[in-house]
Amino acid sequence: MGSVEKLGLLKMDFLGLKTLTVIDNALHLIKDSLGVNLDISSIPMADLETYKLLCSTRTLGVFQLESSGMRDLLKKMKPDCFEDIIALLALYRPGPLESGMVDDYIKRKHGKLKERYELPELKNVLKETHGVILYQEQVMRIASILAGFSLGDADLLRRAMGKKKPEEMEAQREKFIAGAKGKNIDVKKATKVFDLMEKFAGYGFNKSHSTAYALVSYQTAFLKTHYPLQFFGALITADMDNTDKVIRYINDCRDMKIKVIPPEVNESMKDFTIAHDNLIFGLGAIKNVGSSAIDSIIEARKEKGNFSSLRELCENVDLRLVNKRVLESLIKSGACDSLNKNRAAMIEDLPSSIEMGQAKQRDHQLGQSSMFEVFEEEKDGGVNAGEIKDWSDRERLKHEKETIGFYISGHPLEQFTNELAWFTDSSSASILEDNTGNEVSIAGIPSKVLPKVTRKGDKMAIVNLEDLRGSIEVILWPEIYALTENILSDDEPILVQGSVDSDGNQPKVIAKKVCLLKEAKEHWQGKVHIRFRTPGLEKDTLVSIKEILGKYKGGNEAFLEFLFPNKKIRKLSVGENLKIKPCDEIIQEIEAVLGEDSIRFD
Repeated sequence: MGSVEKLGLLKMDFLGLKTLTVIDNALHLIKDSLGVNLDISSIPMADLETYKLLCSTRTLGVFQLESSGMRDLLKKMKPDCFEDIIALLALYRPGPLESGMVDDYIKRKHGKLKERYELPELKNVLKETHGVILYQEQVMRIASILAGFSLGDADLLRRAMGKKKPEEMEAQREKFIAGAKGKNIDVKKATKVFDLMEKFAGYGFNKSHSTAYALVSYQTAFLKTHYPLQFFGALITADMDNTDKVIRYINDCRDMKIKVIPPEVNESMKDFTIAHDNLIFGLGAIKNVGSSAIDSIIEARKEKGNFSSLRELCENVDLRLVNKRVLESLIKSGACDSLNKNRAAMIEDLPSSIEMGQAKQRDHQLGQSSMFEVFEEEKDGGVNAGEIKDWSDRERLKHEKETIGFYISGHPLEQFTNELAWFTDSSSASILEDNTGNEVSIAGIPSKVLPKVTRKGDKMAIVNLEDLRGSIEVILWPEIYALTENILSDDEPILVQGSVDSDGNQPKVIAKKVCLLKEAKEHWQGKVHIRFRTPGLEKDTLVSIKEILGKYKGGNEAFLEFLFPNKKIRKLSVGENLKIKPCDEIIQEIEAVLGEDSIRFD
């Protein structure tokens, strides 16, 4: 690129953004599902609902505005126009963030700090950024207005400031001061302006670049605001291979009251689609189900209508493409539930269904038909579902995980609602978003355990812990791993107490204590908080709680929390003689006196 530039040719940088494909696919879904031909280049740029979404920081899936740091900046800035989004993207970089420039900008925007201009001529240049030199183009305009630089010379100044070469900067300074003198501008003022330009040049950003990105950010925010179903359909389709992202997006759908329908052989297309105001899972998200197999299923569906049984499916699809492996994945994922709710029975019946389907297809190719074919079509072939016991919840979820990459009809953690409320204070998503190195308590399924050996030769492990919101890595150092190696399986949820390590690309949890979630009450070591809400300070109530605590003595310190009408909370320790042991009985008895959620652990 340097040689091309020296020859005087135009140098271009083309970026292939996946987000552009997401926008395009969303527009197609809008047309297919709503009959609306939306021109994304003509959407209103001052849409109040879109800015309301940005200010609410519900920006998962919005280009460049997904990270926790960016959402924190959105919350502070409260953008209300397109220029704010341009500035936001230019400000969210290490230089401006570390220099205090971002806080200065936000205070000026909200009128908490007065805008200042060293010279009246600067107001027109810096008004849009509240007096802060933010863009490289502003440096060029200042040099042009104050010192008479040509646009070519101003560009050379911009580049010199970016490279910070002392001898080059000194030459530019002399030229700037001389030019300012020629325009009757005070030398001290001109020097101060040059110093400001030099200071901010290191933080300056190319506005045209930021504007192009801001446009894509606004467009995705607009689609999420006004066409959330279609937006999520396109977004999840683009990230079908990234399990963590799919889980996060599906959870965001649920938070926005969008129903996500599991894969369905009679409804689903290859990608995520819209039907009956719901988002339909795409068959392309199922492992071992390739594009050719999906095309065959969709083609058969168009010709014959919906399938009513597994055997009818096998008779009508191309079994060279939709083979046994594909059909097993469809059944295990739940995509064939409309044919038979008993997945175990369908797996049992699969070999004979394939055999009958192949025989029927051979007969049709030869122009033959069985004299009994009419009667066979009238009855629902297959084994009697009542004769075969269906899979347990655990087996069903395990097979879904195998074929889709995550649990879709439920989650192993759902049976531990109380334990999650009592003993956890974080989720994988909250840790990944707020990686401040806090102490955390998190529960999940150890889906992958990677044993390692330390330099000293001791065994340790890195565990991929999956919860209801995604997954996170947990580090088990040798001492902890030795105590917990035997309880790490992909079936049993565990409880991890530890600290967040923010070094590296993504935060990790360094485990300090690990136990099975179902045994959390037995192993828990921490504080127990019992909350009184008014009314509830009567003597009889206090006596009842004291009697309950006396029955379940253990090693955990207990605190009484009194919540007053002014929302103030007063905490009192019950003392050494009433340390308690968490158990179902104490929780039930305390909640019977004080109501639900009146006891918690940390």
